[in-house]
Amino acid sequence: MPSVIRINYAALALLLFFTGYLYLAAQIPIDPWSLPGDFTASAFPYFTGGLGFTAALLQLLTEARRPTKQNPQPSLEQRIYKDPILGMIVVLVIYISLIDVLGFVIASIAFLTVGARKTGAVAWRILLPFAVGIPLILWGLLDLMNIYISPGRILTTWLQGT
Repeated sequence: MPSVIRINYAALALLLFFTGYLYLAAQIPIDPWSLPGDFTASAFPYFTGGLGFTAALLQLLTEARRPTKQNPQPSLEQRIYKDPILGMIVVLVIYISLIDVLGFVIASIAFLTVGARKTGAVAWRILLPFAVGIPLILWGLLDLMNIYISPGRILTTWLQGT
């Protein structure tokens, strides 16, 4: 029986996204006054883009090599509502759009909480310390490096009103 090649559309979309991300990372201008060394403004985008590209490519290739009999293709309707990767992409898009409004810390807490609950049943007593602690620790580290992160329009408006 000939094998059928399966296409994971979410992995393909991620692969295309990270390809575009790497292309845009190459367009980042390098500051001529920056310190000499390998770490420039495009180093982190290259690292994250390369990591995402590699992960999406591996997922696409491993899914394509699975036999169809052992893993039948679900219907399109089932894939749309039950695909955790597609659901996480939607959650990520909502998170990115809420960062400006809610601020980094509050949006990150909401993102980690919703993302963890969506991908699996995680006990609240384990989830909440991580969902609150990780954004606060990251915000504190960035504050120590004098990297400003906006608290968000809602919190700024509320603080200016009082």
